[in-house]
Amino acid sequence: MSECPECQTKAYLSSLSMTPELLEEMAAGEAVTEDTVSPEIYRRRLEICDECARLIGGMTCAECGCFVQFRARHKTAACAIGRWR
Repeated sequence: MSECPECQTKAYLSSLSMTPELLEEMAAGEAVTEDTVSPEIYRRRLEICDECARLIGGMTCAECGCFVQFRARHKTAACAIGRWR
């Protein structure tokens, strides 16, 4: 029997030594564009994600597979289960 997708994702991220803090740093390095939300909206979106049972390891959405630190930065992005837009 193979591992579940969530377990595979956790193992993969562990092998990369990815942490929520590293992803936050990487996301902060993204260029600010007209599609980037304000810092307040970004922080609120991440708070919503942090409270979600579908968040894996503080980084990955189990619903859509995104790194939430990147998805939450964009005005055109939305939560895969409708918790924020």
